[in-house]
Amino acid sequence: MSIGFKSTFLIDILNNISAQEILFELADPSRAGVIVPVEQEEKEDLLMLLMPMMLND
Repeated sequence: MSIGFKSTFLIDILNNISAQEILFELADPSRAGVIVPVEQEEKEDLLMLLMPMMLND
């Protein structure tokens, strides 16, 4: 699977997650990537979506 994301958006998301490890869930190149921290703080339910970009293969 080839999927592209705008790097500045991805870096911004990663800089705002305090966890050491994240889980990046991908379904297919036309759907949003789901980014969640592996371990979350108590009473926190953080989930971020990042829409893919079209790639010129």
